[in-house]
Amino acid sequence: MSTRLPRRVLIPLAAAALVAGSAGIAAADPPALDRDPCSVAIAAAGVWPGTLGTHHHQYRLVSDAYDSYLSRQPECAPDLATR
Repeated sequence: MSTRLPRRVLIPLAAAALVAGSAGIAAADPPALDRDPCSVAIAAAGVWPGTLGTHHHQYRLVSDAYDSYLSRQPECAPDLATR
């Protein structure tokens, strides 16, 4: 009496095991967590100093000095070796 599984059953099982194993590896490092530290630092300039509302429009205020200050942070060094 043989206990071998037929190929039509074995191949889909092997493929499912391969896909399930690789999905676990990908879930360990989701791409949403791969953020550029400089982009995260400069994002604060988009929030501060805020907005100015009129009767018809909302205007987002921008501080060039604050943006320049954030750009000089160590996270935004142009040379990757100095980060």
